[in-house]
Amino acid sequence: MKRTMLLIGLVMLLALTALAEGGFTFDASGLTGAPTFIDLEVDGTAMQLIARKDDAGAVRLAFNTCQSCAGSPYAWFEDLGDGTMQCQNCGLTFPLDTVGTERAMGCNPVTISDFTVDGDSVTVPEAVLKDNVARFANWKKID
Repeated sequence: MKRTMLLIGLVMLLALTALAEGGFTFDASGLTGAPTFIDLEVDGTAMQLIARKDDAGAVRLAFNTCQSCAGSPYAWFEDLGDGTMQCQNCGLTFPLDTVGTERAMGCNPVTISDFTVDGDSVTVPEAVLKDNVARFANWKKID
């Protein structure tokens, strides 16, 4: 947990993030194989991305909400620090290297395949964000 919080803080310091017309852009220069959690807000709804680089150095992105458990306020993932992540709703663990890939099915973060990389800048189109905002309607809204 401390590692996750440290990474979040590091990315927030290093990343220049902006939700502007056309999409959400962030600085990916600090990405590694470990998951980085990036907070953003779309149409008044809190959302979160998981960003990482795979073994070949390609950027992998996913929404930090579950394909199967979406709708639950616990439908998010945490890095266990051992090469796996865990759904906070159902407890399923899965290998980190599936995050942001087409083989991530079932209880896994929602893969984002429509994004652009320009140098160290990664942009997720506004339409992709808006198309997925409903997945976060109850996200982390725990009474």
